[in-house]
Amino acid sequence: MIVGRRPAAIGRPFAVDLLLRPIVSDEVDAFVLADAYGFGERLDDVERHETWITGELDRTVAAFEGDAIVGTGRNYSLEVTLPGGAILPAAGVSWISTRPTHRRRGVLRAVMTYLLEDAVAHGESAAMLTASEGSIYGRFGFGPATTVMGVRLESAAVAFRDPPAPGRLRLVELEEASKLAPELFDRVRRARAGAVSRPDIWWPGEWAPREPGHRFDVVYEVDGRLDGYVVYRVLGDWGEGFSDKHVEVRDLVAATPEAERALWRYLCEIDLVQEVRAFAVPVDTELAWQLHDARQVRTTSMRDFLWLRPLDVGALLSARTYAESGELVLEVRDEMRPDGAAAGRFLLEGGPDGATCARTDARADLTLGVADLGSISLGALSPVTLARAGRVEEHVEGAVSRARRMLATDRAPTCFTWF
Repeated sequence: MIVGRRPAAIGRPFAVDLLLRPIVSDEVDAFVLADAYGFGERLDDVERHETWITGELDRTVAAFEGDAIVGTGRNYSLEVTLPGGAILPAAGVSWISTRPTHRRRGVLRAVMTYLLEDAVAHGESAAMLTASEGSIYGRFGFGPATTVMGVRLESAAVAFRDPPAPGRLRLVELEEASKLAPELFDRVRRARAGAVSRPDIWWPGEWAPREPGHRFDVVYEVDGRLDGYVVYRVLGDWGEGFSDKHVEVRDLVAATPEAERALWRYLCEIDLVQEVRAFAVPVDTELAWQLHDARQVRTTSMRDFLWLRPLDVGALLSARTYAESGELVLEVRDEMRPDGAAAGRFLLEGGPDGATCARTDARADLTLGVADLGSISLGALSPVTLARAGRVEEHVEGAVSRARRMLATDRAPTCFTWF
């Protein structure tokens, strides 16, 4: 028997009578289709999307109005790497949608409240997501915590400064790629702050054939050791006898700078390709500085990627290391969960070797919202920037600068995975 519950109104009554509960296996298709409706899509191949939903069905939630699913959401049991290398269990919020006929009726708030409560019940000190729109999730306590760039390179104009790396490049078929990639990805994501784990159930969908004839997989090996891979598509056609094809980078993962450089060089040297395009490149990529002409890496976009929502400030901030030893007293506002473990006053004492963070009655150095804490917690966004924007209040002179120095990281935190 599936037991559902009706959501309590938060701030305002719900405009529809909802029942929230996890789905069961024979409701997966309906759940997938309901999610697609929310994104203005109709799916011809529901089965391909099912691989992303079938695991941990107890962490899904469907908002039912009668027999109809009018809202969807789910948590994945994920991990995120923190500065210093700690691996933090966190809820990966995904599959968020509302039926177009039920917008502005409290469905989204009901689903998000359910999922945050689920994350707390699972002992996760943070929730995270990748957002379809930038204006939705701040109200639920999520702040953008990593940033990526879109870039384009004109293949014929790119010239690398250094000779080719000594490793070996191989074009591999899907079956081999699907065996090699997960282990390398896991190795790389554990070493990069902001990177998120990919559960085993995701890989079949990640590596399933899409648009046959367009997708390619290349690996880079050194002495038989896999150090990098790239998944890309070749798109475009022939116009008036000339190729106007371009490469679209889908996933590029490298364990070493040499592997990353070798993969980018390969992409730029593919015959009959005019341009290389990528949409999720780390903001501190060294790619431009590996070229004779750095302007050939043209930035086409700059956008948020991973959003982070603290649920237990003490657990989250004590798990990472800090660039400079020091202490801060933070007053954190959490309007959605005012009685939760992310609201209140906390004393953070941290440094390069570790940290502690616990509740305190001491005078606050800084006051900020829980979403803004999420934005600075990995080091991507400076507290100074938020203070100048009026989103962090400084009570003790110099506290904002101290926070910036403590939270800074050598490399920009980066997430490689949409979910």
